Amino acid sequence: MKTFHKKMMEYIKKHRLLVPGDRVLAGCSGGIDSLVLLHFLKTNEDYLGVSVHGVHVNHMLRGEESRQDRLFTEGICRQWKIPCHSQDIPIPEILVARGGNKQQVCREQRYAYFEEVMWQTEAGKFVTAHHADDQLETILMSGIRGTLQFGSFGIPVRRSFGKGELIRPLLAVTREEIEQYAKENGLVHREDSSNAEKVYTRNRVRQTIIPLLKMENNTVSEQFAELAETMQQDQQFLMDLAGEKVKQIIRFEETGISLSAKSFSREALALQKRMVLILLNYLYNERQVEITKQLVEQVQEMMQSSAGTVFLHLPQNCMIVRQYDSVLLSMKPIGEAAVKNVSIVSNEWSKEMNGFRYKAVPLSQAKLEKNSRFWYFSASEKMKLLVRNRKPGDRIQLAGMERSKKVARLMIDEKVPVPLRKDWPVIAAENDEVLFLPGLRPSNFFSRIKRDEDNWVLIEQKV
Repeated sequence: MKTFHKKMMEYIKKHRLLVPGDRVLAGCSGGIDSLVLLHFLKTNEDYLGVSVHGVHVNHMLRGEESRQDRLFTEGICRQWKIPCHSQDIPIPEILVARGGNKQQVCREQRYAYFEEVMWQTEAGKFVTAHHADDQLETILMSGIRGTLQFGSFGIPVRRSFGKGELIRPLLAVTREEIEQYAKENGLVHREDSSNAEKVYTRNRVRQTIIPLLKMENNTVSEQFAELAETMQQDQQFLMDLAGEKVKQIIRFEETGISLSAKSFSREALALQKRMVLILLNYLYNERQVEITKQLVEQVQEMMQSSAGTVFLHLPQNCMIVRQYDSVLLSMKPIGEAAVKNVSIVSNEWSKEMNGFRYKAVPLSQAKLEKNSRFWYFSASEKMKLLVRNRKPGDRIQLAGMERSKKVARLMIDEKVPVPLRKDWPVIAAENDEVLFLPGLRPSNFFSRIKRDEDNWVLIEQKV
C-alpha cells in the first residue's frame, strides 16, 4: 500500500503540478485538510525546490470563532516559519448592502483576495486542499443538480488563476489518509462548526450518502477521482473543438452575440451542448450563473425552431431572440433586447428601400417591368432572401475582390450620409451573409448577366 508521501509525490510529478523554482501560495483555513497540505508543502519545500506562503481569509460569519481561526492560522505559520497573508472580509455587511447567495459571495470575495496576494508575492501557483472525497462529493452534487454532463466532471486538477495556476495535489488522497497524516505528525487543527449544519446539501451528502457508498466499496473516492481525470480529458477535447466551432459562427455586437441558427444546427449534438455553454459563458462574462441541462436543451431546441420569431428568457434578465436564421443572445435586460425588423423577399414586391423595391422569382416566371432590372442567382427552391437592418460587423463579398469588405467601409466609400448608415437595410441569406445593399451594391452572389447555373432572378425596381 502506498504511503501518503508517495501518493502525493507521484501525483505532483504525473501532472507536473510543481516544478523547481515555483513560488507557491497555499490557502489555509485552519481546518485539517488545508493544515495537512500546508505542512506537507513546507516539510518538502527543499525537496520540491519551491517556496511556500500561506494565505487565510476570515469571512466574519461566526464571530469570535472566525477570529480565532485567523489567529490560529497566523500562529501556525509563525511556528513553521511560513510567510502568512491574512485578511478580514465583512461578508455580513456585503450581503446586507448587495444581497446574493452567501456561499457564492464568500467564494468571490475570498478568491479575489487570493488573486491579489498572488500578485503581491509573485506566486505562480495557488494551492487548495480539495481531496478525493471532495471530488466524489462534487460529482454527486452535480448529478443531483442536473449539471453533471455540462460541467467539467468534478474538480479539475489544475486551472488558470490570476497570473498563474490553481492546483490541487490533495486530489491524490482521501480524507482518511489526511486524518492519518495529521495524527502521525501531531497536527492540531480547527473545526468549522458550519460543516456540521445539515441545511447545506453538500454536508448532507458528506454525512449520509458517502458513508453508505464506502460501505459498498471503501475505495470509491479513489475510483471516482480516476474516473474524473479520464472524463475531464475527454471533456477538454470536446470543449476545445466546440470553442473552435463557436469562433467560426459568432459575431460580437453592442447588445450581445449574434450567429446563424443553421450553422449551429449543422454541428453534432455533443458539440452543440458544449457550444451552448461557451455562448452563455461569453454572454455572462464570468458572472456566476448555474447552467442546467434544461436550459441547454431549451437553447438547442430554439436553434431548431421553424417559427419566425422566438424568444427565450435567460437567467439575470438576459434573453435570446431568434428571427428566422438570425439569433441574438442579448446582454440587456428583458424588454430592451432589440428585435430586428426581418422580412422575406417573396414573389410580391417588398416595401420601398432607399428608392427601390424587390421581389424574387424563378427564372422561368421572370418578366421585365418598367424601371426594373434583373439580378440573376442560383439557389434551391427553399432558399429565403431576408431583409433586415444592418448590423455592426457586417461584411459583403464584392465581385472581383479576394476578401470580403466591411459594409461600414463600403458606405463610407459610397459617401452614404452618416445619419443613414445605422438603419440601412440589407438583403441577406438565412445564414446572415450580406448579399445585397439596396441602392448601393450587390455581392458576387448576383450577376447582371445570366450564368449557366442561375435559376432565380431578383428583380429590382426603381420607385
